[in-house]
Amino acid sequence: MNDILRYRGLYGDQQLPFVPDFIHMEPLQERSKIFAWEIKEHFHTDLIQLFIIESSRGLVFSDGQQIQLKAPCLVTIPANVLHGFQFEPEITGHVITLSTSFYASLFKDNSYLNEKANLTYTPFDEAPELFEEISYLKSKLQREIVTETPEKITAIKYYLGLLYLQLHRKKFTNMSNDLVLNNRSLKYYQQFQDLIRENAQNQLSIKDFAKKIGITQTHLNRVCKKVAEKSALKVVQDFMLNEAKKYLLSTSYSVSEVAFFLNFNDPAYFNRLFKKRVGVSPGEFRKGY
Repeated sequence: MNDILRYRGLYGDQQLPFVPDFIHMEPLQERSKIFAWEIKEHFHTDLIQLFIIESSRGLVFSDGQQIQLKAPCLVTIPANVLHGFQFEPEITGHVITLSTSFYASLFKDNSYLNEKANLTYTPFDEAPELFEEISYLKSKLQREIVTETPEKITAIKYYLGLLYLQLHRKKFTNMSNDLVLNNRSLKYYQQFQDLIRENAQNQLSIKDFAKKIGITQTHLNRVCKKVAEKSALKVVQDFMLNEAKKYLLSTSYSVSEVAFFLNFNDPAYFNRLFKKRVGVSPGEFRKGY
């Protein structure tokens, strides 16, 4: 750990925030410009950070991993998590930093907003209206931080709580969308399997199968990779080979006849494919069982 930078305060600052309700906000470009747009990998012992990136691009590094950043997006960094950045000089946004004790006091009654142990990246390119809401809350929060008004801490907690709630809602929406996509993929895959069974005696191409389902060949391959971790062609081949096994075990048809029944016009190709996928030739498979 000797080679890893540790900061008790902000990046480049070893001064420890001395108040339990510490919160700080500054333009992203302000500190980044000082360090030539490159923030070396480091961690903060008792600080949580939220990077709100409004324009341009960058990279975030964390413990050997790299994530590309594209505005609009947010990056949340818990305490004691390694992170570093490389920004485009045109980048704009803000960094909100708060003490772990302040964060804990904010969300002690909201378990879903408890601090997570990992760095998270949340893009908003498909939800610009939600990012506008976050930007509005950020501006209200910024005004409260820099001005002395009655019930200042109460207002800061209010705006910060709403900001994190919007971030939570975005993550929840992403999870819901992923579930819908997974369900849709499963539906397409089940349709594909039904069509394979219905057309076992017909020689349909993967493109023809996709057309019957109502999606592209590329989409069908993507569905099969996601659900079965193999290409659409291998899904068809596996079905045909399973049918071939049934013929070989329960009938006296020759290997060439089995190949013919399953629309393999070249028995030699059928033999090669069977041996490659099953591990033994059709003849050996029959004898072994």
